[in-house]
Amino acid sequence: MSAMEGTVLLVSVREMGMSDRASFLKEAEMRSLLSTLELQVVYALSFTVREKNNQFYIGKGQAETVKEAVLAYSPDEVVIDTSISPRQESHLEKLFEVPVSDREAVILSIFFQNARSREARLQIEKAEAEYLRPRLADREANLSQQRGGVRGAKGEGERRIELQRRRIDERIRALASAIQESSEVRNIQRQARMKAGLFSFALVGYTNAGKSTILNALTDADVLAEDKLFATLDTVTRSLKLPNGQKVLLSDTVGFISDLPAGLVKAFSSTLEEALSADALIIVADASHPDAAGCFRNTKETLESLNAYHKAKILVINKTDSIYDDISYSYLKSQDFIIVEASMKEGIGRKELLDAMCKATDEAYEDIEVTESASSDIISRLSADASIRTIEYSDDTVTVKARIRKNISPKYTGKPQPSSPGWK
Repeated sequence: MSAMEGTVLLVSVREMGMSDRASFLKEAEMRSLLSTLELQVVYALSFTVREKNNQFYIGKGQAETVKEAVLAYSPDEVVIDTSISPRQESHLEKLFEVPVSDREAVILSIFFQNARSREARLQIEKAEAEYLRPRLADREANLSQQRGGVRGAKGEGERRIELQRRRIDERIRALASAIQESSEVRNIQRQARMKAGLFSFALVGYTNAGKSTILNALTDADVLAEDKLFATLDTVTRSLKLPNGQKVLLSDTVGFISDLPAGLVKAFSSTLEEALSADALIIVADASHPDAAGCFRNTKETLESLNAYHKAKILVINKTDSIYDDISYSYLKSQDFIIVEASMKEGIGRKELLDAMCKATDEAYEDIEVTESASSDIISRLSADASIRTIEYSDDTVTVKARIRKNISPKYTGKPQPSSPGWK
């Protein structure tokens, strides 16, 4: 899917019961998405949809109003800020006589534009193919009414579409296989990190909250950090030594957004696995966002859907130099996490965040002392699982002091093994 370009007429859809504020923020977010694609909104319309129309999604009269605006402003494209079916898209395009895109198509275009790694590009191409396939199927259904010849033999146009569908199906299977291979490689790398006993953090949160800026501030990762939605799509992991001497891993992940289509969440499942596999999550909230509280709730809901919210230990309230709403700010500060108020772009909050990460790792590690025969292999065994601090020899014994994960220490200290790995 190539990046969009030119001018658009924006149609915002307001569901029944939606407040004026929620409707305003929803339209503002779509404008930001379009701005990320460098698209100019020449006109915008907003409709309340009481009952979804099978043909147009919006009402027939509302669709006619949009058509009048299309004739008046001559946009290159109409964007509907919701997910519409292939058939509804087809009917709207026929009525407006210009291309029509829905919310999923806009986000797909941004993903296509910003994906840089091979794995991200594979995921985007597969999501695009799955998005386009039913649209070809709908066009085939329309062509079926134009069959001619003996017993309704298929026309050339329909045969061409069926060929395209077969090619898309073959491409989807090939992409799924390539993504599976990449996922297996990532899983091997993840298992190696876990075997090494390295504690891992993942930065999560709403898109454009400042996750990449934080990764750069803590690790000099030099990751692209732009004031655009979905500037980061590829998981980036860097090592970091905390002030308490603990070596950890820190990962940046794709940002969340409201009403992210299920197909796109699925497309980035391997990227989101970093959030699932991390020992602790650092939620990043943008205090300058007009709906900072709503963005946090969306992040919470997304993490809960991934069964990962319980791993959230630190909440970074970022961009506190530009707080938009004191009520949302107070709401964020009331959350039951280690709270770090920051403006990472200005260098504020770096030390406080590192201290919070130290506290999180201190809860997961403990210092142990093990004494065994001087001829034992305790040093090599501990080296594989722990960070050795001191080694003391006597005539026939060796005493090793080390820092080790609490779920690993029982095999050296004789404590009962925990029923499940991890930490609380």
